[in-house]
Amino acid sequence: MPKLERVLILSASYGEGHQQAALAVQDALVARNPGVDVKIIDYLHTVHPMLNSVARYCYLKSVRFAPALYGLFYKGTSRITSRSLLQKRLNHLGFEDLAEYLNEYRPTVVLSTFPTPAGVMSLLKQRGLTDIPGATVITDHAIHSQWIHPCTDHYFVGSDHVRQGLISRGVSDHRISVTGIPIRSEYFNPVDRDQIRRRLGLEADVPTLLVMGGAYGVLGDITQICEELFASVRRIQVIVVCGRNVRMRTQIEQLSQDAQNPVWVFGFSREIHELMAVSDLVITKAGGLTISEALAMELPMLLYRPIPGQETQNAAFLVKSRVAVLARNRKDVIQHVERLFRDGGSRLARMRANTRLIRRLEAADDIAVELANVEGEVSVREQLAVSEHLYAEQS
Repeated sequence: MPKLERVLILSASYGEGHQQAALAVQDALVARNPGVDVKIIDYLHTVHPMLNSVARYCYLKSVRFAPALYGLFYKGTSRITSRSLLQKRLNHLGFEDLAEYLNEYRPTVVLSTFPTPAGVMSLLKQRGLTDIPGATVITDHAIHSQWIHPCTDHYFVGSDHVRQGLISRGVSDHRISVTGIPIRSEYFNPVDRDQIRRRLGLEADVPTLLVMGGAYGVLGDITQICEELFASVRRIQVIVVCGRNVRMRTQIEQLSQDAQNPVWVFGFSREIHELMAVSDLVITKAGGLTISEALAMELPMLLYRPIPGQETQNAAFLVKSRVAVLARNRKDVIQHVERLFRDGGSRLARMRANTRLIRRLEAADDIAVELANVEGEVSVREQLAVSEHLYAEQS
């Protein structure tokens, strides 16, 4: 097996998912390869800080206040090809900077957990400016052309559904590994649930509901949902994670003062794995990393108003796998909570059992192993196949 000396991981700080995937792979690489040098770069922040700030602001605002508009953007960009003006511009973002950095750092392999640097890396290889192998981790159970580039040497995907989507777009089967989406080890290492319950002050015999607003607190209507849950006649205890949204946390803490049920309110937390470990159900968005973490913890999901695009595709995959239910409005949320906690949680038990059928705990480790074997040449024939399939899809 070839030795990995230096690994460059290109990520982005849009939410936490891409960065957390990068960190998970880094941990696995270091554990498997003592002495390996792994660098993670927030790509857009590094090569174009102003554009990154604007794009990140627009992304967070659109998914919170105008999800339909974001859905149209997602659908529109899913059809662009490497021949389009927009894609050519995206592929040139930091083009010279990345070429220079590759020449200086000389990584053994480059791994992208965000689509933009994957496109830039592909173009560098296409133009003969680097021969370093380039691989991509697709961090959703969704197919989008922004992830697919003619000179990407290998793809690591979360499910066979994504694998089939890549193959239908001209990617050769031998360049795809179904590993799952990489998560950090705390989500599958054993935890002492009773000890965590005691530390938090949770009641052992009362069902626990975890409400997650996302890293930036963008889960829509979370305050109104919490107000109804806090007043529920069904005896439950509720944990609410507001992320970095200070205003939301303040509002929910005020509501909790008059709650009929026990409530715990957190801001941004690095201990989500512990909160998941002691919960019976999570209300969440359908982000790729969050759902992978929930699956690892065998935690059933109530998915609320997934953002049109990758989240709706993630939600469809989970509902079909019978590990999640979907709520499109606040009334649905309350009805689902009531139904799922009824009859001693028998339906939740079935959903929990189903998580074991589709979860992949060793994704990061599998990627760390396979990265050493990624070959750095995509044949001209394969490049043309991907380009032609994407062009036909646009047409």
